[in-house]
Amino acid sequence: MNHLIWTFLSTLAFFGLSPSYRKTLHKQIFDLVYHGKGGFTWSDVYDLPVWLRVFYIQSINQVIKEENKRNKAPANTKSATPPKFRRK
Repeated sequence: MNHLIWTFLSTLAFFGLSPSYRKTLHKQIFDLVYHGKGGFTWSDVYDLPVWLRVFYIQSINQVIKEENKRNKAPANTKSATPPKFRRK
């Protein structure tokens, strides 16, 4: 009887997803569905291979970083002090 219990427990731990991986997986699913702006459904992302899911997340992160840089650039130039004119 004890052998059966240990076999069941070891199989469950081996094939199950760890709690930290489940959290990572669902965070990735949320990010792709939310930032994909309708391009992905929950089931699409869940069924993606891991390497492809990571590729899309990295691509979205890169686009967001570039947009943030473009949005910050005009703000920095406006905050600069105006040039001082010398009197003759």
